[in-house]
Amino acid sequence: MKKVGYFFFCFLPIIASVGLQFVAAFPIMGFRLLHIFFSCIFSGRKIPYTDLIWQFSNELNDSSVFTAISVLYAALGIFVFGFWYLKQFSGNLRFPLKKFANPFLVLGIIFMVPALQMASAFLTSISAAFFPKWMDFYENMMESAGFSQEPSLLLVLYAVLLGPIAEELIFRGVTLSSARKALPLWAANLFQAFLFGVFHMNVIQGIYAFFIGLFLGYICGRGGSVWLSIFLHILFNFWGTFAFEALYSIPLLIVFLLLGILGIILFHKNTSSSGVKHLANFSDI
Repeated sequence: MKKVGYFFFCFLPIIASVGLQFVAAFPIMGFRLLHIFFSCIFSGRKIPYTDLIWQFSNELNDSSVFTAISVLYAALGIFVFGFWYLKQFSGNLRFPLKKFANPFLVLGIIFMVPALQMASAFLTSISAAFFPKWMDFYENMMESAGFSQEPSLLLVLYAVLLGPIAEELIFRGVTLSSARKALPLWAANLFQAFLFGVFHMNVIQGIYAFFIGLFLGYICGRGGSVWLSIFLHILFNFWGTFAFEALYSIPLLIVFLLLGILGIILFHKNTSSSGVKHLANFSDI
């Protein structure tokens, strides 16, 4: 019966993270609303309420507003889910210097990044063929977020640093640890990756996020530290944020594939099954 309870408990982190986004939106949108209100007062002009509503609706579509909400959400998420992970699951949030001092382990993770980007691009292309309308929605969403142009410093801060840390604590930290109390390791990894895909709330991004989530779960479980999956997630998002499409060619894709295979071998050889054992005990991830 306890396992059933822990299974349903696995949904709580994703629900809490959505709620946290609304919490982050209130002060940002409130500040923007006050800015519009006081601008009208100091301008000395009488502006119809319909115009005020129109101005506020434009604020909702402003990519800088979306970015500010995302940054605040991620910062809150790091605090809330870091504390949750630390207290309920005895997660180890100390930076594992010994692991990162191993150059072969670090190189293994770095070598995986181009191959994972190649795989995600392939999955995106296949998904777009089956779901063209969802592809349009995904492209519009990315454009609204500010990824269609040179990303702002605040957007880079969120996409490359704060976002990956928050998402790893939510999914490879709290969710995976909770799922391990109800499911075998392989099933727990599948389940957290599925929720990670659902979290992105669109089919295109959800499909490749599911695949990446599986890999991040493997890195976290095998390596015995959530910091390893954070490191991979940061590198993956860095590549995606600065969109190195120019690097894609047939010879380079082959090189990326070979690097990815080499990266998995290096990572696997420089970690041990002890990481998986620690995951089962919820003590060192």
